[in-house]
Amino acid sequence: MKRIFFLIGLLLPCLAHSGLPNITALRIGDYLPSITTSATVNIPGGKISLDNYKGKLVILDFWATNCSSCIAGLSKLDSLQKLFGDQIQIISVTSEKNNIVKKFYSTTVVQHPPLPTITDDSLLHKYFPYATIPHLVWIDKTGKVISFTYSEYLTAENIRSVLSGNEINLPQKTDKIRDYSLPFLKPDIPLLPEAPTYYSTITGYGEGLVTKSGIDIDSSHQTIRRYATNWSVVELYLMAFNRLVNFPRNQVVLNLANPGRYLYTPDQGYKYDWERKYARCYELRCPLTTTRSELQTYMIQDLNRYLHLSATIKSIPVSCLILKQIIPALQIHHSNNKTSDTTGNDLHVAGSTVSALLYQLNNVQGIPPIIDSSGICKVQNIEINIPHRSIHALKAAFADYGFTLTEEIRSIDMLIITDQPVL
Repeated sequence: MKRIFFLIGLLLPCLAHSGLPNITALRIGDYLPSITTSATVNIPGGKISLDNYKGKLVILDFWATNCSSCIAGLSKLDSLQKLFGDQIQIISVTSEKNNIVKKFYSTTVVQHPPLPTITDDSLLHKYFPYATIPHLVWIDKTGKVISFTYSEYLTAENIRSVLSGNEINLPQKTDKIRDYSLPFLKPDIPLLPEAPTYYSTITGYGEGLVTKSGIDIDSSHQTIRRYATNWSVVELYLMAFNRLVNFPRNQVVLNLANPGRYLYTPDQGYKYDWERKYARCYELRCPLTTTRSELQTYMIQDLNRYLHLSATIKSIPVSCLILKQIIPALQIHHSNNKTSDTTGNDLHVAGSTVSALLYQLNNVQGIPPIIDSSGICKVQNIEINIPHRSIHALKAAFADYGFTLTEEIRSIDMLIITDQPVL
């Protein structure tokens, strides 16, 4: 799941609530006030009062229709709601307008009935401020706020623990609102005007910071600054090579003593726990005359030097899976692949085009690179649920849609990272 940063714009008032007009953000241990809204989707009568759910564990899922990780998690939310029935109530909350959400739910992208959804939200966002989504708020049977978490902590095991009366003991999601154009480092001694404008640094995980990157220009000080917060080492290298976007993560070779420290995989547990240990922040400041190509070179050199690694991208022969079509697209109507919704280490992917589906699959470590030789672009929506990294199950799932996957050796670009001896 990649997290996104967005700004909440001015919204029309849509929620009525009791209490003071000045809203204070709620903290763990606070009680949710009475809130009613008529801007809803998939709610009988069209109006919802959160008071009606007292006696149940309530989970508010803040999301948006342009958040890929939010959309990917819809099937899990639906499955958990069905599993626990009247013991819990999961409610989706978005600042987007009602007609946009209704249109989204009506598309073939969504494979499961939508949960009760609050739209046009501004009030709940004030009670529960956040900078990244998905953002989950846990509220117990008495209406008390008990936790703020990332979506990966919403599991059947954790829900059962809360319903059993156990105190929730999960890492808390704490978003910080900061100006990312400001330098990370603040020297105790002010720099002189004639001081060198070069510096770079790599730090550990920044608690509460958004996974974000950018290039800022400071005309007044004649400097250019590149920064990245809370990325894996592999992603930092791809950023340095200008290949971060659309470079498949299964085209990464880690010839390292401890590869699990450089790229997250689901078998390592919760991603947030992994990030707190191994994610890195990077910052580079140079004179304004520095070119973008030079910024890339400096960043690669910094990563190699600071982390005692060596990285390159080059084309090498690799065993790949080649996707070919055996049934014309117009004859593909549905899949016989009826495996259950994704849980644990199962793999769930869905897409309305071949390229969209392969993009997801090619970002799964343990699956060989998949190359599209089908010759088609758009097909009716494909949804695949298989055991994680099971090539046999993947081939069977594609066969249900009229495709074959065959193994061939192809020369493709690979990111290769190796250890460097510490001198």
